[in-house]
Amino acid sequence: MTEASTAPSWLAGLIRRGAGLVRRPPAALAALADQGVVSGFGFVSGIAAARLLGIAEFGHFAMILIVLSFAQALHNALITAPMMTLVGARSGVSTAYGATILAGAFLLSAPGAVFVVIALLIAGMSGETLVAACALMLAQNLQFTLRRLLFAKGRGVQALLMDFARAASFPFVALLVWVEQDVIGGNGFVWLLAATSVATCLPFIVSIGRPILRRPGCVQTGAVTRRHIALARWLLPIVFVTFVQEQLIWLVAGSVLGLEELGGLRAAQYLIGTVLLLLAATENVLPVAAARAHAEGGEAALRAYLLRTSVKLGVPIIVILAILAIPGEMWLRVIFGTEYAAYGNCLRILSVSVMVVLARDLTANYFRAKQNTRVLFESLCVSMVMSIAVVVPLMQAGGVSGAAAAVGAGHLASLVYLVLAARRQAHPASARPEFGWWRRSLGPAKSART
Repeated sequence: MTEASTAPSWLAGLIRRGAGLVRRPPAALAALADQGVVSGFGFVSGIAAARLLGIAEFGHFAMILIVLSFAQALHNALITAPMMTLVGARSGVSTAYGATILAGAFLLSAPGAVFVVIALLIAGMSGETLVAACALMLAQNLQFTLRRLLFAKGRGVQALLMDFARAASFPFVALLVWVEQDVIGGNGFVWLLAATSVATCLPFIVSIGRPILRRPGCVQTGAVTRRHIALARWLLPIVFVTFVQEQLIWLVAGSVLGLEELGGLRAAQYLIGTVLLLLAATENVLPVAAARAHAEGGEAALRAYLLRTSVKLGVPIIVILAILAIPGEMWLRVIFGTEYAAYGNCLRILSVSVMVVLARDLTANYFRAKQNTRVLFESLCVSMVMSIAVVVPLMQAGGVSGAAAAVGAGHLASLVYLVLAARRQAHPASARPEFGWWRRSLGPAKSART
């Protein structure tokens, strides 16, 4: 066969493979694209809220989002995280299980709404705000559940289309409302987020929930609840500990110092969030590579890998943080507005905290590779205790900057605890008795596989 005759077949095969990727892209590619859409929408919508609402109203909006983030974390611990684990152990998602998960998402919205109402009432929010926040909580939890369920079913492209439709429709709807009413308040912004989420979720709610209408008996709430609780019992404590360690500090800052202060702090967090997304992306690679290094080369190989990774990650992250933090006032003024420039010091404190978080997460991967997750939970508890202990004096001394420093102090405490624990594991004979108080209080240590 000549070269001229083989070229068209080679080209045709390449076209067929390309068309196949377009029709059914790899799950990892769809997941990456979807995460980009979701994270990008959150970042851009946050900046839009800061620009449209003003700093005090943006603080009002930020407090709602903080409360909703905790409600969604509880929802994830009880519904979506156990679902992904259970689905991974089976060949797929049955129609009955999918319908039960969707029904569970609706049912869990009731206690979620109670939490949202109580939390926002304590913060002094109005009745209209409570209704809007509950609507957004239900909408976002449903969209979050549907996204994970669609990926579990192997329909990641549909999840991507759902999230893209929400991100694309929101600015058009917001523009129409702004042209019609000439203003969008904090509650109006929340309602817009809820409405666009429900509208883009509705076709998938109907598709997955149709079996409930046809055969109500297919919903196996009791059996699914028992399976999920077995997995969720360790996820729930982590949700509470991490919430108290950071998000509760922001709520206290907003209540004590005022919504304007919280708005400025939240704007600084949005800028730092660009770096935190980079750290979150490493979760797809770091744990696996660290575990492989430990399995193949033992303790020395694991430590060498984490040291190399700390340099590879640390240098670019420090450079990015320096670019953001040193002229912090300028970035806040350009991106959010003139009134946010006063919170440049918060941006610098949060930048230091991110460097601590990087070191803490790398140290945490040391224990994850050795399958010792109990130490990680202990470190988070230490972090929580430290943040609570120092937040009041630091807020009295430095206002909202003190609140940011309190969260950073908690991250630093957890890093120190992990470093000391790593030293004890590497040199057990040199461990000093006073460093074992936490373990003694919890009882005898278990094996490494906890």
